[in-house]
Amino acid sequence: MDSQPTGQLKALLALIADAANVAQQRLSDPNSTAEDGHNDPELRASIYTIEAACAQLVCQVARPSDTLVNKFMSFYEPACLQVALSNKIPDILAEYPSGAHILELQRQTGVDQNKLGRVLRLLATKHVFREISADTFANNHLSRHLLSQNPLSSFGLHITDEAFKAASALSDNLNDPALTSSASPRDSAFSKFFNVNGALFDYYAGSSPEQTKRRDRFGPSMMGWGAAIEADAVVHDFPWHKLRKGSVVCDVGGGVGNISMQLAKRHPAIRLVLQDLPGQLEAAERKIWPERCPEAIAENRISFVALNFFKESPKQGCDIYFLKNILHDWSDEDCIKILSSVRTAMYPRSRVLIHEFIVQPAYRVPDIEAEYSQAPEPLLPNYGDGRLRQYTMDINMMTLLNSGERTLDVFIRLGKLAGLKFVKLWETGEMGLVEFSLDSEISLASETT
Repeated sequence: MDSQPTGQLKALLALIADAANVAQQRLSDPNSTAEDGHNDPELRASIYTIEAACAQLVCQVARPSDTLVNKFMSFYEPACLQVALSNKIPDILAEYPSGAHILELQRQTGVDQNKLGRVLRLLATKHVFREISADTFANNHLSRHLLSQNPLSSFGLHITDEAFKAASALSDNLNDPALTSSASPRDSAFSKFFNVNGALFDYYAGSSPEQTKRRDRFGPSMMGWGAAIEADAVVHDFPWHKLRKGSVVCDVGGGVGNISMQLAKRHPAIRLVLQDLPGQLEAAERKIWPERCPEAIAENRISFVALNFFKESPKQGCDIYFLKNILHDWSDEDCIKILSSVRTAMYPRSRVLIHEFIVQPAYRVPDIEAEYSQAPEPLLPNYGDGRLRQYTMDINMMTLLNSGERTLDVFIRLGKLAGLKFVKLWETGEMGLVEFSLDSEISLASETT
């Protein structure tokens, strides 16, 4: 081994040790967990570093053939997770803290005991579940997050079912001369695999039992995904408290309003408008908000206004138009239409905040030119495995909708074409917040309020 790799190994080990010390200090607090990263940026960075450095270390010291074969066959893990989730294995094991034998699992699921045991053994080897004795399995700290009432379980089913199956057709789709350059969601790998005369959301609008099942779990799955990537870090990392009292935040395409609900609880001086299609709003207004945030309704701090952003503009004259994970569903052309629609609703002080992944390159640029904070060397500047989710979601969006995540340069270009001026990029956990204005160079949070 030459000196350069040896030096990198030492540097990676040092990064792991330093980051582990930070994480240990933070997590030694009995009231703290790794789930609290959005409240502690230093803990968040230490976790990214540990994930990135450990993966990079393995790739550097293991035989290339070992690493590559493991990557080739890694698709069996989600296949096995789908078996476990669809049969509610975590729920069953929750009733057996000391473990359940595969005979009992077969009795409750109908799945052959030997085959199910082999599935669970692979997952236990990947640190999901525990094999505590011969053919006897129990939950662990990971599988306990997969109980069916946890939205993360719904997300796991969404990804390991329709997304996983559609991804098997991605290569064929990209190598088809008639489809490879298409930006239409009707030409996605999902549409072709499931033989849909339309796009993903057209499929979800269908009435077959499979379509209904997949549609019904999609909403909860997005809640699970948002929690996993700490999407609510935006509630803590953006200076909402600097907004003038009574400022109106319009959550455009906000679904049932998960982020708006958190803003309502944390910043009661803000007024909120939640806009989405009627079906989503009905669930939000009649069920979700009365149960989870009744004070905002009682104090008239939230309005529910139906919106189809391809046919009409959002509510006029709001201070902030907040778009979370909206643009990544659509082509560049459609994104310009959406942003143009928002622009027509704005007044001079209005701002647009686009809350999405900001894709970073895997090569290092001078810090003075960097759009986003870069990981310390010798890590990949984008944190590699530590922040892999932005890249896997990019491919997921390509697979499902022929869309994708974007770089900051692309967001700026799309905003400009829609008549918006880039103001600032805010880092909010794993995601970014791209701020636009009509014609002001001044960042909203830096204005005198």
